[in-house]
Amino acid sequence: MYQRLAGSLAVLCLAVCSGCSGTEYETITTNAVTGRLTVNGAPATGATVRFHPESPQPGAKYPLLPSGKVDAEGVYQLTTYEGDDGAPAGAYTVTIEWPDRNWRPPSGGMPPPPPDRLQGVYADPKKSTIHMKVEEGANEMEPIVLENVKILKGSSLN
Repeated sequence: MYQRLAGSLAVLCLAVCSGCSGTEYETITTNAVTGRLTVNGAPATGATVRFHPESPQPGAKYPLLPSGKVDAEGVYQLTTYEGDDGAPAGAYTVTIEWPDRNWRPPSGGMPPPPPDRLQGVYADPKKSTIHMKVEEGANEMEPIVLENVKILKGSSLN
């Protein structure tokens, strides 16, 4: 009797656990998005470009925030769910953060994030003046060209 009970419990546990282990969620169709970012004439290598939806995305439980890292050529490709899959169609406000690569965290404890070379000027979606529209299909965005930007003291463009 105990063996039968133990076997039934094992089957029940497997059924419950297998239902919890999946990463099933509804995805919204994304569209390839590439663009360029330069600051004071140089590629903003390592900067993060993030697209914030300007209106709710149909079918999304939570706002999706596609983002991409700027490479050495100044190019970024957006990712929403997995590597360079793009962004859902729609209007976006764009934010930019560019961590200082020369920053060294203080020793001990959990280090704070590195300071933003752009000093947070482009980090707040409520204050950003950069707007982009993603269309169905492949998108080559207008370049983001930031000129006469004050860079964090002690930091450099590369």
